[in-house]
Amino acid sequence: MSWKTPLLLLLLLPALAAAESRAWTLQKGTGRARFRVEAPLDSIDGSASGLAGELRFDEASWAEGTGRIRIDLRGFTTGLSLRDQDLREQFFQVDRFPEAVLTIARLERPSQTVLVPGRDGQADVVGTLSLHGKEQPVRIPVTVQLSEEAGHRDLRVAGTFEVPFTEYGIPRPARLFLKLGSVAQVRFEATFRSAPPSAATVAAAAPAAAAVPASTRPAPRLELAVVVARRPEKPRAQRKSDWQFAFTTPEGRGERLFHDPAVGGEQNANSCASCHGWRDERSGLLDALGHVAPNSSVWDSARRSTFWRGFAATVEQATTLCVRRFMLRSNGPDATQLADLAAYLRRISPNAAAPFDYASLFLTRKTAIDRPTGGDARRGGLLTERHCGGCHAQGAIRPPLEVGLYEPDYLVARVRWIAPHDAKQMPPMPMDRLTDSELRDIVTHLVGPPDARIFQRKPTVAPRTERAAPVTGPLATVGAPN
Repeated sequence: MSWKTPLLLLLLLPALAAAESRAWTLQKGTGRARFRVEAPLDSIDGSASGLAGELRFDEASWAEGTGRIRIDLRGFTTGLSLRDQDLREQFFQVDRFPEAVLTIARLERPSQTVLVPGRDGQADVVGTLSLHGKEQPVRIPVTVQLSEEAGHRDLRVAGTFEVPFTEYGIPRPARLFLKLGSVAQVRFEATFRSAPPSAATVAAAAPAAAAVPASTRPAPRLELAVVVARRPEKPRAQRKSDWQFAFTTPEGRGERLFHDPAVGGEQNANSCASCHGWRDERSGLLDALGHVAPNSSVWDSARRSTFWRGFAATVEQATTLCVRRFMLRSNGPDATQLADLAAYLRRISPNAAAPFDYASLFLTRKTAIDRPTGGDARRGGLLTERHCGGCHAQGAIRPPLEVGLYEPDYLVARVRWIAPHDAKQMPPMPMDRLTDSELRDIVTHLVGPPDARIFQRKPTVAPRTERAAPVTGPLATVGAPN
């Protein structure tokens, strides 16, 4: 050890003793909390404003820092007013528990003793989370980065932790969340601002790394994203006793793959047959069960000169696009599967003069329909079975549809693929298979009358009533009982 080292420590001791604990405040209007409930075929995205928080620490001994962050749940929104009301009143129960509070007691296992601008640090935040009237201990691995500019310092914090709903006594409406799990993974990012440190604190800090340029740093904000974990069950391949082609042939193997969800990714629930028919539809759109496939039949599809409105030039490219986009397998089918599927599609394409390319994506990316609940509910029930029963039936790949569970805009957005709704695996339904008029009838049926909604709403304020003034004169006897 050099003789300079003890001398350096002696010089730093006064500065370390003078290190000050300062307030680092989340700037008003810059906080935002995001809530995401994820499922294989759908998701609920929400956000909440009204965030506030403060940390207290000094850079020279940041592991001793404390803090508190509050999230106002009363302003929580997912973009659909009735669903928001369900979540606020029945899930968060904001009338009794209006906010969530994260209290930070200390930091453990810091990667470095002193925080310096431009250098990442890691530690475990130890504290409690108060939610739904219950307080539970939490340990949150975080990454922090300090930056300095224009007379103030910013601290960016990011981390991940899990919130088991059952530990906080949060009721989960079974029909609203269907088969979603009960463990939420919370990802957060926050930026706090402080006045510049005193000279003593600066002296205690190690030589600072180059400060991060202001243009590369995000504005101060707080973001949380909640992802509900579940274990999706892999749907079994469709069993058929009347396969058209032998399994020993490429087209026979492709025929079976056409009905097998295993072609897709881990979260996939669809097979090719979930979206496409495989017979000549010139005799009609309805199959033997009275259902309509969401997309045009692949009969004669292999002989087309272009696919997906020019995005694919061959049947192999078109198949790969479908597997990536709709069957959640980012790298597409493997070479063997692709060859067998292509052989099957070519085998069921006997017509040399095939029709033009599909226009499904083009025809379904439309705006919302007018008067979505102005249709015929009785006719909508029949159309729901015809157009939706292939997937949404008892024991099918998706749960049965429940009258009264949905909102008009939500249904239209999913069926018509209105941005920013990605619809997940729900296939586009072209307007030549489901017209706006038919969709209006279906929406009217599924939304149901006001008294049929599954989540009954109770007004928070009693309706105002006024006592009618007594009627006198000749009119007083009109309608009076004899």
